[in-house]
Amino acid sequence: MKPIIQVQAVSQRFSTASGEFLALQNVSFDIHEGETVSLIGHSGCGKSTLLQLLTRAWDPQRGQIRFNNTLLTDFSEQALRQTVSVVPQRVPLFSATLRDNLLLAAPHASDDALRAMLEQVGLQKLLEDEGLNSWLGEGGRQLSGGELRRLAIARALLHDAPLMLLDEPTEGLDATTESQILDLLANVMRGKTVLMVTHRLRGLASFDRIIVMDNGQIIEQGSHAELLTKQGRYYQFKQRL
Repeated sequence: MKPIIQVQAVSQRFSTASGEFLALQNVSFDIHEGETVSLIGHSGCGKSTLLQLLTRAWDPQRGQIRFNNTLLTDFSEQALRQTVSVVPQRVPLFSATLRDNLLLAAPHASDDALRAMLEQVGLQKLLEDEGLNSWLGEGGRQLSGGELRRLAIARALLHDAPLMLLDEPTEGLDATTESQILDLLANVMRGKTVLMVTHRLRGLASFDRIIVMDNGQIIEQGSHAELLTKQGRYYQFKQRL
């Protein structure tokens, strides 16, 4: 399998009121086509900074990032959007119809395709009453945290890019809803290349590889079973649950 993502010796430094700090220190890893990878660690370990670099919120100060063997800095905005679907931590809900909230991700999708996707992600209840014409947001229906997560996943799948980046997709959810979201992700993202950033440990056994970060560095990586056998940092995290 060819590598979809190549992160090569990336370092990133930020300035704050209290001085400079190194958010990432010489980070390198590859993610291969069709591989599902979880990037974990405590808040402040550098994983969110890395995700921001992968979505080109910033460019790396040192090192390189490649998608499909092409430097990320050489991608146009349009080409990058075609390559990547993002499920953000904070999901925007617009004061518009359900249809319009979905068409943001796939402007040319048919109503039938939108309905099928809502059923696939477990949001068929939103089709009650006025269907795709239902008004969401201000003056309309508000969505729960779990429904917003499902809406973000629906948008990402409608966009249908080969690479999916997930930023804390179960943040703030109760254990039952978190399990439902993780089961949903496991089912609907088969065949995709997936990188999920999280500080939670539920559901990681289903990922091909887990990368553990601390203090801006990768400290270990491997499958769930391999990392438990090593009895390193990931094992220590699991023991505290």
